[in-house]
Amino acid sequence: MKSHYILVCSLCIFLLSPCAVKAQQELFRNEQAPIEARVNNLLSILTTDEKISLLIATSPGIPRLEINKYYHGNEALHGVVRPGKFTVFPQAIALAAMWNPDLHYQIASAISDEARARWNELDQGEKQLAHFSDLLTFWSPTVNMARDPRWGRTPETYGEDPYLAGVLGEQFVKGLQGNDPRYLKVVSTPKHFVANNEEHNRFECSVNVPERILREYYLPAFEACVKNGNAQSIMTAYPSINGVPCTANPWLIKKVLRKDWGFDGYVVSDCGAPGFIVSAHKYVKTKETAATLAIKAGLDLECGDDVFTKPLQKAYRMGMVSDADIDSAAFHILRARMRLGLFDDPMHVPYNKISPSVIGSPEHKALALEAARQSIVLLKNEKNMLPIQLNEVKSIAVMGINADTCVFGDYSGNPIGESVSILEGIRNKVGNKAKITFTPWKAPVNETAIRNSDLAIAVLGINKSIEQEGRDRNDLTLPKVQEDFIRHIYQLNPRTIVVLVAGSSLAINWMNDHIPAIVNAWYPGQEGGTAVADVLFGDFNPSGRLPLTYYNSLSELPPFNDYDVTKGRTYQYFKGKPLYPFGYGLSYTTFKYKNLKTAEEADSVSIHFSVKNDGNRDGYEIAQLYTKFPDQPELVIPIKQLKGFKKVFIKKGETQNVVIKIKKADLRLWDEKAEKFFTPQGTYTFMVGASSADIRLQENYELR
Repeated sequence: MKSHYILVCSLCIFLLSPCAVKAQQELFRNEQAPIEARVNNLLSILTTDEKISLLIATSPGIPRLEINKYYHGNEALHGVVRPGKFTVFPQAIALAAMWNPDLHYQIASAISDEARARWNELDQGEKQLAHFSDLLTFWSPTVNMARDPRWGRTPETYGEDPYLAGVLGEQFVKGLQGNDPRYLKVVSTPKHFVANNEEHNRFECSVNVPERILREYYLPAFEACVKNGNAQSIMTAYPSINGVPCTANPWLIKKVLRKDWGFDGYVVSDCGAPGFIVSAHKYVKTKETAATLAIKAGLDLECGDDVFTKPLQKAYRMGMVSDADIDSAAFHILRARMRLGLFDDPMHVPYNKISPSVIGSPEHKALALEAARQSIVLLKNEKNMLPIQLNEVKSIAVMGINADTCVFGDYSGNPIGESVSILEGIRNKVGNKAKITFTPWKAPVNETAIRNSDLAIAVLGINKSIEQEGRDRNDLTLPKVQEDFIRHIYQLNPRTIVVLVAGSSLAINWMNDHIPAIVNAWYPGQEGGTAVADVLFGDFNPSGRLPLTYYNSLSELPPFNDYDVTKGRTYQYFKGKPLYPFGYGLSYTTFKYKNLKTAEEADSVSIHFSVKNDGNRDGYEIAQLYTKFPDQPELVIPIKQLKGFKKVFIKKGETQNVVIKIKKADLRLWDEKAEKFFTPQGTYTFMVGASSADIRLQENYELR
């Protein structure tokens, strides 16, 4: 009894001692403890003001606990943007045109390797002092649906289809965040949640659309990034959805994102969005009210350092915001920082060993080149004008606004090493085998050279002066000066090839009717000139496919502010004949499809078929699987819907058997009354082909 008393007294003395208090305080640095316990321990130590200081993008340090500053936010759509120079891959829309999830993952992995490498080079962030330039949190990828080609941020996206965008978004998230079971390489932040699709009115845009359209079209790519990719952050969008700003929308954040999808990361606002709840949407009158609604709706972090500062502190003091509200937001943010290894021994974090030598390495340069090659889409090739046979050509005239410059698109970093323009790529390829005559765009056209050359190559297109964040397009055509230019060039030399450099679809109707060969290079990154030359001269067989529908004119589209895609938007609902359909792209060889068979398993359907390369060149084919649902009397259902694809390399004369499996749960429509997805019973049509409009095989199948 006496010994028990002494033990209890000794324990009490220890628990009250400075050593015990210090041990309890340092639980958050104990790598062996569960991460939730560590975060909760840290929250128990922090003051309310310290917790609030964590809820902004440029979070200051907490010196008394030896916690360093943490700056959220950088960009990595197609390479790290800052600080310094990095490998610049093709723009996101070009990466989508590869239709290659494995290569997509490799590119994202290379990007995050370069990010960690630069972070390590900067003494693991100690020497990185600029806002929005740190290297562990990236506001990428952009998985908004490119529902309308006028949208200025279309180049940042993976196109118009939710399935394709979801597959690619998932791979990009995984590549950025890494595959270590314990640590994140970087945090990936899919954006902008949700239906962010207009720039001219983006701060106050009001999107009114049925939940079914949101669930079936605007949300699935985000869902894939969260449920399959395990994204650790999500950025909300500027618009309001059915009357409620996304930044303060509890249905969107708490119901859809956290409850329905099981998201356990943190939610960040688009920059300045909490303030726009007051100034642009005029949803509330004060920043204190905006702070209250946003944090209670589930917003954890503010980009903008405006509302989650003094207004949030004031709202807390007024009793509008509770300790639980602040703790919830701080918990989500601190958990991500712990998963990055920021509270652990740096020697234990494997990504801290990545050397700066990987930045711009030969391997990454080769990856950028392969990505550019695989992204290029051959739109037209009349009478097999391409590839160019150098032994038959003695002179080539090159001209056009985008010939001697490298156009990377928005959110682009500066390349480490020299980037290659299309003109340089052509010159490097041709060498002294043919004469190259170049006319700068701002110089008078050398009519004699163009007329007398065996070939003319015009490099046209658009750039950030026409499409980018904050700037929508007014038309789908090229600028009139370029339209007039190419007509003049064609009159001088009908053997004209056009290379397009652009980040969205173009209504190039006249060119399609007259120009014999058209190549879409997108914004092809630092190695783009080499890639274009490889395609033009036949060293690479083009395999890119369009992730967008190319319409003939604006007259074919609903009003810009109509978000109901069932009214004729995208290949799923557009009933006209497009200029170029979704999934389209030519090759220098031909493929034949045969032997379609459908096999049903308990929870999936497998589509089996064969593809033969019956041309005279090796090449990639992208076999695309579309489905049509059984008729639904009360619903407008898609004409067809992409549900799978396989990119396969087939040597000439060879045949490959292809299997594409669809989960029955992914054959889904939204029931607004029951508020859940359902898989309709009845007769499905499974369609396999080379594009959404080029169906080679199809079968009706009864699914019960």
